[in-house]
Amino acid sequence: MIYTAIDNFYLTDEQLQNTPSRKDGIDEATETTLRIYGCDLIQESGILLKLPQAVMATGQVLFHRFYCKKSFACFDVKIVAASSLWLASKLEESPTRAKQVILIFHRMECTRENLPIEHLDLFSKKYGELKAELSRTERHILKEMGFVCHVEHPHKFISNYLATLTLGTPIELRQEAWNLANDSLRTTLCVHFKSEVVACGVVYAAARRFQVPLPENPPWWKAFDAEKSGIDEVCRVLARLYSLPKARYIAVLKDRKQFTFSAKSGDSQSLATARHTS
Repeated sequence: MIYTAIDNFYLTDEQLQNTPSRKDGIDEATETTLRIYGCDLIQESGILLKLPQAVMATGQVLFHRFYCKKSFACFDVKIVAASSLWLASKLEESPTRAKQVILIFHRMECTRENLPIEHLDLFSKKYGELKAELSRTERHILKEMGFVCHVEHPHKFISNYLATLTLGTPIELRQEAWNLANDSLRTTLCVHFKSEVVACGVVYAAARRFQVPLPENPPWWKAFDAEKSGIDEVCRVLARLYSLPKARYIAVLKDRKQFTFSAKSGDSQSLATARHTS
């Protein structure tokens, strides 16, 4: 059972190894790639839309939570990423219009797939279908979350932890910890550990990089309600993330035409689905 409350949506190791996608026959490497790919879409689109970082962070957490309950074989990563960003913009009080989200994702898809960047007619059937699918997927996300979408990020703890642990913390160390926290959102750490534990992990990794000593007697992490095993796992997951190649789109949808934001790529995507499912 997945426990969901105001500040809780955390899975065990066993649950993370038996997600709906795994039960649909999607292997760990493919699921990892699609999770990173979706988070990359959320981050890139948020930057292009000039949204606050909190919107992208919340969108990425919602994205991971959704795929802890639903399979990549049933919901395409592109539309879930777009809907997660759209919903997050409202939750973080920086609401973005559906039109802006669709146009940005349309442009990103054309760029990523080396297609001509053509104008998407706002009165076309294609645009109408995209807008309806965006709203429909947002409702799916809300339903699966039980309309409980509160998200707490590790970023809010980093400055306080560093101020408590060190005197005269270098700006570079603080920035490194912040960057690591951003990168952690591309992994399932946000659905595995509390934000305080992730914050401890990124502070520990940043301090090691800059060779800043942290108090060990008593262990500093005890003051922040964390365990060394959790900190080590955060570091391990981040190290693995940095060893992976750039994430790419993989067609895994079953029993339906592949989703696409660009009108030009529909045929090729359908063929990719046919090859994958044959």
